[in-house]
Amino acid sequence: MKILIIGASGMLAKPVVKELDKRGYQLRLFSRSVQQSMFPKDYEIVNGDVYSIEDLKNAMAGCNAVHVSLTVDDEAGAMQCIVDAGRESGIELISTISGCTVAEENRWFHMVDDKFRAEQILIQSGINYMIFRATWFFESLGLLVRNGKAMMIGRQNHPYHWIAAADYARMVGEAFDRPAAANRIFYALGETPLLMKDLLVKYCEIQHPEIKKISTTPTGMLKMIATLSGKKPLKKVAEMFAYFEKTPEMGDPAETYAMLGKPQLSFQDWLYEID
Repeated sequence: MKILIIGASGMLAKPVVKELDKRGYQLRLFSRSVQQSMFPKDYEIVNGDVYSIEDLKNAMAGCNAVHVSLTVDDEAGAMQCIVDAGRESGIELISTISGCTVAEENRWFHMVDDKFRAEQILIQSGINYMIFRATWFFESLGLLVRNGKAMMIGRQNHPYHWIAAADYARMVGEAFDRPAAANRIFYALGETPLLMKDLLVKYCEIQHPEIKKISTTPTGMLKMIATLSGKKPLKKVAEMFAYFEKTPEMGDPAETYAMLGKPQLSFQDWLYEID
C-alpha cells in the first residue's frame, strides 16, 4: 500500500511517517512547506495546496490511501477537497486526526464545529475512513515554554488522558494493518487522567530546571491582549484554552485499546525519552 501523508510537515504527522515507514508502507509526503531536511531519510515529496483539487490529484496519483494531519482554519473545506480528489483518484481509504471533544453538543465552539463538519464530510464520502479523536499530547507542553519562561493559560482544571505522539502514531499504524479498522472512530487517549499544570511542573523540573516558577495568564486577559495587538494567532490560542477550561474530555478508548492496543508510554517514560 502507498499512503499519501497530507500535512506532513506538522508535529503530529512526523511520528506517523516514522511508524508507517517502519511497518513497510510506501509513503509520499504532501504540504505547502514539507522538505526532505525535516526527516532523517529520503521520502517522496510533493509540495502543494490542500485546497487545490489539481494539487491533491497530482499528489494522490499512484496512492491507495491518505492520512490527513492538518491544522488549518477551514478543515471542513480542506476535507471536502481531499474527498473530491480522492474519489477521482481512486483512493480506497482516508484516515484523519480529530479531537476528543468533537461532538454535536460542542459545536457552539467554531473550531469544534469545523472538525465535526470535516468528520461528517469524510464519513459520508463513500470512501472507507478511519477517524482518530485524540486528546492532548505530551509534546504540547513544549509550546507552553517560551524564552525561558513557562506559562499556563487559564485554570485548566479538567483532567485529560494525555498521550504521547508515538503511541498515537502506533495506533494509526495498527489501524492501517487491520482491514477491520475501516469505517470506525477511535479515541486516542492515554490510560491515566492528568492535569495540565501538574504535567507542566514536572516537565519543567526535568527539561527546564532553570525555570523555578510557572505563571498563569487568564484566558480573558489573553483575549484582550490579542484583540488590542491585532494578533490573530494569539486570539485563536486564547479561544482554544478558554474552550478547554469549560469542556471536559469525551470518549471511551475501550474499543481502541481492544483493536489497536493500549498506549505504551507513561508520562514519566516519555519525559525521560525526549531527545
